Amino acid sequence: MSDKQNDNGAQGARGEKEYHRQIASVKVAVNDFFVRNFTETHIDGPDIDPEELQKSPVMFVSTHRSHVDYFFAGISFFKMGFKNLRFAAGDNLTKLPYVGPRFLAFGAFAVARDGGFERNYVRNLCAQVVKMLEDGDAVLVFPEGGRSYTGGMLDIKGGILNAALMTQAANPDKDVYLLPSALSYEYPPDVPFFPTLLKGKKLRKKPNNIVKRLLGNVYYFGADIMAFAPLMFKATSRRRGAAYMDYGAPVSVKSLVDLEANRVKNARDEFSAHRVSLDIVGERIREMLTSIYRILPIHIMSSVLKASGGSVAMTAVDGEVEKMKALAVSSGRNCKTIGAMTAPEIVKAGIDQLRALKAVRVGNGKITVLKENITNYFAETFATGENN
Repeated sequence: MSDKQNDNGAQGARGEKEYHRQIASVKVAVNDFFVRNFTETHIDGPDIDPEELQKSPVMFVSTHRSHVDYFFAGISFFKMGFKNLRFAAGDNLTKLPYVGPRFLAFGAFAVARDGGFERNYVRNLCAQVVKMLEDGDAVLVFPEGGRSYTGGMLDIKGGILNAALMTQAANPDKDVYLLPSALSYEYPPDVPFFPTLLKGKKLRKKPNNIVKRLLGNVYYFGADIMAFAPLMFKATSRRRGAAYMDYGAPVSVKSLVDLEANRVKNARDEFSAHRVSLDIVGERIREMLTSIYRILPIHIMSSVLKASGGSVAMTAVDGEVEKMKALAVSSGRNCKTIGAMTAPEIVKAGIDQLRALKAVRVGNGKITVLKENITNYFAETFATGENN
């Protein structure tokens, strides 16, 4: 094999491309990152044979709550045995010094944040992803189009998800698979810094003058630097609760929608031809992600506090938590963590986590919210009936 082929990510003797080998080279360091920063990591889902599944095109579709998602989902699927993972990453990451080139080396492909949803741009991006899928790459996408700053699930964006439909339409005799996954954290490191990030995002908008936009960049990028710089170094790392990745069974595009029956007549191109099918698949993906996203004590406790107006008496909290837990169970949510816990156990765990975030105070016989943006973030799971 020539050096030029290696540089282009050509497959090795075992069908492994250069970005797969790059991930393999850092798996020990990534494991160390999670050991240093999280008390536990859990990966849960049905038995899957990655080698057999990757005989067909595969797209992973995941919730997006933290920049940690890239590491967590990526290393989890790698450990499961999937090869040649590509993943969509915002150009706010891929353009960063050092970090950006490393992400690209590990298989990332950039998605533009500014103007990234313009029609021509998305059409060309989808064409690139179709080629990846047909080339045997397993593609990880976050169909919400970015991290949720509110905690609730964002609308599913057509965007890159359309590449799976286009691949299926081009290969009607094959199955193209979507594999849903949801990542849940007791303490997403990004959350305390979202107000600063959102302030920067507002200032960065083009109608603002250059001074405001430069200041916006400081807030916008600075928020993530403040959130993640401490995680990267052993001296400043501290364990931040458990992290969970739950995944569902892979489903074929053909089982979700009839592409030909829903094809838009007289569409200008193949990208536009599947608008109706994309809406159908997007809604099904939303349902899957909602059902597998793991509900944690911090979600239940935050929801009780929001429903109680920001304060709840200790004498009443167990009963309110029991009601919220029952709602989660009856709604078909993923209650694998809270299902076996008693109401007092959920209260204690939820309060401990919120106190670690300095989001609540316990005293005078009640629990009181100190940082509404944080409790509202975790409460949004139930406030909208959607996934966090």
